[in-house]
Amino acid sequence: MMGKIVEHFISGLQQDCEQLRNQRDISKFDSEARKKKEGKLYQLLSELIETERKYVADLEEVCIDYSSLIGRNQTYTSTDGKKLCKVKRNRSCINLQTENLKKNFDTEVCENLDLSFDLLAPSQQEVRQMLGNIEDIKDYHKKVLLPKMEEAVGDSKLMRALFQAEQPRLSKKYGRYCINNTRASIIIEQYIKFFSLYQFNKGIKLRIDGMLIKPIQRLTRYHMFLTSLSKTCKQLGFNEAAEDFASACDFISSAASHTNTMMWIGKMDNCPLDLSNQGQLLKHGQVLTRPLTGSAKKGRKWSTSSQKASSCHLFLFQQTVVLCKTSENCKDHLHYVDHISVNKVRIRDTIGEDLNIFEIHKLEDIKFGMSVMREPNISKGDTESVVAMRLECLSEDEKEVWVRAINSEIKQLRHMAKTLSSQFLLMS
Repeated sequence: MMGKIVEHFISGLQQDCEQLRNQRDISKFDSEARKKKEGKLYQLLSELIETERKYVADLEEVCIDYSSLIGRNQTYTSTDGKKLCKVKRNRSCINLQTENLKKNFDTEVCENLDLSFDLLAPSQQEVRQMLGNIEDIKDYHKKVLLPKMEEAVGDSKLMRALFQAEQPRLSKKYGRYCINNTRASIIIEQYIKFFSLYQFNKGIKLRIDGMLIKPIQRLTRYHMFLTSLSKTCKQLGFNEAAEDFASACDFISSAASHTNTMMWIGKMDNCPLDLSNQGQLLKHGQVLTRPLTGSAKKGRKWSTSSQKASSCHLFLFQQTVVLCKTSENCKDHLHYVDHISVNKVRIRDTIGEDLNIFEIHKLEDIKFGMSVMREPNISKGDTESVVAMRLECLSEDEKEVWVRAINSEIKQLRHMAKTLSSQFLLMS
């Protein structure tokens, strides 16, 4: 079936080259070299589909292999009818797995694996954090991308349209997975002996880190396939198809660039947030932080004793604004400074005579003894705000872009909250 589809694709492309056949030496098109190129084109299209099917199978395998560690299809009851505490509920399934592993191995095997019976086991929550949204990615590829790819393999225009349409979803799903990669690596390293014994007991071929790296590599593989397809089509004279595959490759490159950014953000030091749960990254860029004046600065981590501006990086997620500093030795290394939930943000975009500065205020009940600067209320009502960040952009235009982006997200969240509140009132 696959062979017939690809042969039909090549046959259709050959019809587009009739003018070239008439204008050039026919021997060039009928040579052995051309046949090899057509064979390569067939092989590339076949491998694209086959590797996608294998990828879906691998994702299904890791979800099945480790599902028991997150308590799927498990029920928990206590003998006295009382609720078990949260810690015990989270670890009961893992502890049961650990006991089963111990029973299935003798001491000599464990010594050869450099493992101890006294294993530190991860909680269900930690296993979920380690796996991230891999099940969501599995369902997406199995139910959406693979079927559409099988339909599009015989038509370069359909392939281009496929990756163009799916680029936003690929960016979102793989971005969330990649930003969680550092957290997942820490969990694997902490419990590597447990996962090694679990792998050996279950007969799993690859280590857990070897399985979890596959989604990170997948977008790169798409790029490789589409680049090779475009190059091969161009060599065969299928110029229109070559442009289609090149365009599809551009959409994948855009998604890969976003996931690389998310991977970089995920390496942030000392961040108390689960960044994978902050929604999609909407905007990021360098800013300068201006120290507050006329008030105590205790607690303002981003302020400095010097009056000079400090270079920082600002990230706007759907739910949170995050401010970071970069290391002096390594400008690409992020250090967490502060964050504010978007639903508690108010923007003040006019600060004195400097048109490049704006302030992010935090709406909250000011607690006694809090070392922050009080600001007059901007809007009506009794809501109080404190200056959380004073930021300077390189230009007024850049400042306006930041202000519009943050205000737009604030507006969406408030509209959503208002809608949910109205629905709740109607139901009550």
